[in-house]
Amino acid sequence: SKQWYQRRVRGVMGNVAATAKTYDPLASVPELTVESLSEPKKAEEEPPSSSSSSSHNPGSFEQLPQKTKEVFPSPFEGCKFAWNKMITERFQASHSILMSSFKPPAYKFGATYVGSKKLGPNEHYPVLISEYGGGVVQVQAIHSFTKEVQAKAVVHATDKTWSMYQGDIGYKGNDFSIQLTGVNASIINPQGIWVAHYLQSVTNKLALGGELLFQHGMGAKNAALTLGGRFRDGDSEFMVKTGEQSTNFGYYVKGNDQVECAVEFEYVKQMGESITTFGYAVDLPKGLSKFRGSIDTDWSVAGVLEKRFEAFPFAFTLSGLLNHKKKQAKFGIGFTIG
Repeated sequence: SKQWYQRRVRGVMGNVAATAKTYDPLASVPELTVESLSEPKKAEEEPPSSSSSSSHNPGSFEQLPQKTKEVFPSPFEGCKFAWNKMITERFQASHSILMSSFKPPAYKFGATYVGSKKLGPNEHYPVLISEYGGGVVQVQAIHSFTKEVQAKAVVHATDKTWSMYQGDIGYKGNDFSIQLTGVNASIINPQGIWVAHYLQSVTNKLALGGELLFQHGMGAKNAALTLGGRFRDGDSEFMVKTGEQSTNFGYYVKGNDQVECAVEFEYVKQMGESITTFGYAVDLPKGLSKFRGSIDTDWSVAGVLEKRFEAFPFAFTLSGLLNHKKKQAKFGIGFTIG
């Protein structure tokens, strides 16, 4: 269906589009990031240039709900272990194991390479990320040709076949962003999904834009238009995305350096359901701990506590999810080295 394709596209476009109610069992394992590999020492950090500080680029349209989503926890079930190892300055390997009662143990191996092309503090390209586990290979390549133009390619292979491939290219202007994405798409033989994003800064605080999705294949042609915007004022922001299939509102506020809160409303037309979620995050720098919690109108209460140790490269994670209405509970414990 068209809604399934929309979720598939957003899911592979950056980690942001999965809904707050879809819990990935490995989501709470710290992922390989560009910053973790390429972050320079503080003494080497460069101050932002005058051109970048005066720019009002609003970011991409798909990242509108990012601030809100980052506050919510990502609970998992079972026991998992992750080990991240720096091989060289630009190459990192990782191992992760998940053991739970609802499926067999799963092992994943990942590798990340960050190139030497530097476009700014913590920005090095190209970036190559790969992961293998459960017979599935995932490869992602990101490269910025200039500060304005960036391209990305993603490939998923299963059982010696290409289960999914995606390519996108984006341009960031001084006050706007535009991006074109193709998923399992072909120009010669029209098929797959094409998605175009545009976001424009109207003022320093207000940004408006839209998303046009076109699906060709499976014996049908479908198009969907989504409009959205964001209003940002100091440490708070309000966002909205609405289209034919769904409507999403989000509000984020940073109380102080340690506390963040967010509220999100989601309505899915096809399912005829709506849900409101309240979440908060508390950072305890002296205890090297961070707690994320949430409660929603579906009677689900969730929380994830992460504790790091100053003397050792070790992190300990506790997770819990309880749905009073469905009488379901999930609990997890995680260990991360590196």
